[in-house]
Amino acid sequence: EKPTEEVLYVYEIQVSDRAQRSGLGKRLMNIMELVANKNGMQKVMLTVFKMNGGAMKFYREKMKYAIDESSPSNFDGEVADYEILSKVVGKKKEKFIQV
Repeated sequence: EKPTEEVLYVYEIQVSDRAQRSGLGKRLMNIMELVANKNGMQKVMLTVFKMNGGAMKFYREKMKYAIDESSPSNFDGEVADYEILSKVVGKKKEKFIQV
């Protein structure tokens, strides 16, 4: 299936235990959101393991990411140890047909 929108997918970010809760993760994600927005992308997406409660809380509560419509938990019979999260950062480009 062809993608329907342009997204920035954060493949991996790891913040050491020592650096957690210092604002570094928030700053990195804010930069990702800015890059996506400035380049006309509609969303930032990422994958988080369900067992990583700290990361899940960070993205869902602090960064306001939501479970994406493409996440396995949205499909009956799908079992996965991760969620796909996303956040809208730009407006969807409208396609106009000239008549």
